[in-house]
Amino acid sequence: MFDLQKGSRALLPWGATLLCWGGVSLALAQPSAPQPGARQVAAVLPAVVAAPTPAHKVFDEILVGALQAHPSVRSAQSQASGAKLDVDVAKWAFWPTLSFSTQSTEGPISKAQNGSTLTVQQPLWSGGALTSRVAATEKLDQSSLEQVHVVQGELGLRLVDVWAALLDAEANRQVTQRTLDVLNRYQGIMKRRVSAGLSSDVELKLLAVRVGRAQTDLADANVSAQIAAQRMAQIVGAPVEAALPALMTPLMQEHLADWVRGQSAAVSAQRLDQHPAVRKAELDAAAAADQLAVQKAERFPKLVLSYQRRLGDLPSTSDRSLWTLGLNYTPGAGLASMTQTAAESARLQARLEAVDTLRQEKREQLLLDWTSLQREFDRRASLVATIGSASDVLASYERLYFGGLKSWLEVLNAVQELTQAELRLAQSGNATTLAYYRWRLRGGELPNQTNWMQ
Repeated sequence: MFDLQKGSRALLPWGATLLCWGGVSLALAQPSAPQPGARQVAAVLPAVVAAPTPAHKVFDEILVGALQAHPSVRSAQSQASGAKLDVDVAKWAFWPTLSFSTQSTEGPISKAQNGSTLTVQQPLWSGGALTSRVAATEKLDQSSLEQVHVVQGELGLRLVDVWAALLDAEANRQVTQRTLDVLNRYQGIMKRRVSAGLSSDVELKLLAVRVGRAQTDLADANVSAQIAAQRMAQIVGAPVEAALPALMTPLMQEHLADWVRGQSAAVSAQRLDQHPAVRKAELDAAAAADQLAVQKAERFPKLVLSYQRRLGDLPSTSDRSLWTLGLNYTPGAGLASMTQTAAESARLQARLEAVDTLRQEKREQLLLDWTSLQREFDRRASLVATIGSASDVLASYERLYFGGLKSWLEVLNAVQELTQAELRLAQSGNATTLAYYRWRLRGGELPNQTNWMQ
């Protein structure tokens, strides 16, 4: 007579069949209660003014370290330092320019004469070219600082993607290992049944195929986890083995759901004007407008005050000091400069349109991340319910198999269905973590900002 006992397992939400020659013992776990999704939490929990921002302490520390020490970030910071010096160079154009020349002459009749000339030139009016050039370099300086944030944001997204791959590999490994443990237990029981003549060799071979498949999946999951850890170490620039146990765990879904209910897609849309990529595009367009003003000013003469002091062997009739106020004009390419100005004006308009295009792209990405976040929370409740149903189906198929009403293949298929449901639930939690970090990074938030961990 079969004995049915109900219990719980720490590793699996469903029970394993324990069969003996003299009797059968089935351990069935009670299905866990569905966890509320992001939209269901509002009906269960009391309303709060502002939920604390979820944070994964270990990953955030790794992210901060990577965004400070990565070569691409250091390269962008060096470019920003050079752009800051360009501002000083442009400002020096307002100061007088000194030049010094020396010469020596000697003819067949006259004796050798040595002379030097010191010249000081001070621009008085340049048609706005000097002011526009300084304004352009200042905007390029600000743009280079925003470029540092852009590089950090892109690097952060890369690191989050690698972390998501690590989480998925670990979830696959845990679920596959639990399934393999149950299949190995089934295999031991089935060997005894085959020896006793209660089951055929085909059923044992079928189980061996499933065990081999699970072992292959487990090996693949281990390799994927190793590759993800190596990729993360490459980005961080330091080993991450010590932090791997903590990195294998995603964000607490309850805290994340509590935070999501107080947010909306409009929150990041309002921050788009301060997004580093958008700000950089705007500053680049403004710098191009100033450079166009410089090009237009180059078509006009410049008022320059100059002073010359002559030194050396000079005739007594020559003035040793000379003040000059005049106009300097360099036409350059002549009439072609007007066409060039028109071409630059068209390119400036293209830059302005590119700013709007970039803003639309960022808004679309934010909406996609927010939709993904909401969708995954909505799926979690149904996935938990699916696991409960699959557990009941497996328990029923086990009983019916030993009663001769179900085949062994149907029992193994029920095990596979339950395994897939568990894996989808684990991947759903990883997907919400990934969408949350993407939403914040694509919204222009960086760990060096004050609101990152608040």
